[in-house]
Amino acid sequence: MEQSVRGTVVVAVAEMAVLRALQVAGHRLLARRGRAVRGPLRAVPPWELHVHLPVGDADLDVLLRDAWAIPTAVGLPSVVIEGLDQHVRILLAAGLGYRRDDLIKTVSRLPLEQLVL
Repeated sequence: MEQSVRGTVVVAVAEMAVLRALQVAGHRLLARRGRAVRGPLRAVPPWELHVHLPVGDADLDVLLRDAWAIPTAVGLPSVVIEGLDQHVRILLAAGLGYRRDDLIKTVSRLPLEQLVL
């Protein structure tokens, strides 16, 4: 596979996995809140809810439970999932929105030779 196509595919796979993890966390984060909080945030995509609602470090494991089940099931190497998980945990804890440029930097540091396309 051509290198630029491979890079595009790797980033796309990573992006889908990260957004899915943020979505799972967002649904759980919102479910913990009362109707008064949920109502105004109804229009916010679930993968962006952590920008509007605080996330404590102690909450991260609960919010991300099973968030990586699909990437694991389709064979994404655990070292890649661990790197993406760390990326998501930083976004959640800091209340930072997802940015593709930041993800590309994270992906560039991962040992992608284990990733077979």
